[in-house]
Amino acid sequence: MDFVTREHLAQALGLVAFLVSLIGYTSASDRRLKAMMTVGLVFLTVHFMVFGAWLAALNLALNTVRTWISLHRRGSRWFAGIAAIQLGVSLPLIGAVRDIFPVAGSIVGTYGLFCLSGVQLRVALLVTTGLWFVNNLLWGSIGAVLLDFMNALAHLVAIHRIRAAARGTVPP
Repeated sequence: MDFVTREHLAQALGLVAFLVSLIGYTSASDRRLKAMMTVGLVFLTVHFMVFGAWLAALNLALNTVRTWISLHRRGSRWFAGIAAIQLGVSLPLIGAVRDIFPVAGSIVGTYGLFCLSGVQLRVALLVTTGLWFVNNLLWGSIGAVLLDFMNALAHLVAIHRIRAAARGTVPP
């Protein structure tokens, strides 16, 4: 596959991941958020595989399984077990400073998905998004940069909606 075709395929996968993830991130439902994240992560995993960003792709593949498990399980034991697997698989593959960002983002996201809910979950995912945003900038992934920019905005909207619902007011 030549570069132009590979680049177009990667960007198309990034755009699909963007649309699926945006639907989930703007949801006030934790379950819908996690389900849509799982689907979006599959597309992002393949996106980074096409780019040749293997550590990012590996972490996204692990994040896909982790997010699906978080639909059915919660708690610090699940976090500890999955974080240990993520670190055990990822740390030996770190070869550059840029490799730290997807690993750190994955661990923060794992903590949020298994140990937090509501606004706290969205804040943890906002931090995760920031770490992945740096990774995406360093890899030059236009689609993933746009995705994380929009994800950050969607997290902020969801936080606002959840807080408004808790106050009994309708968000604008």
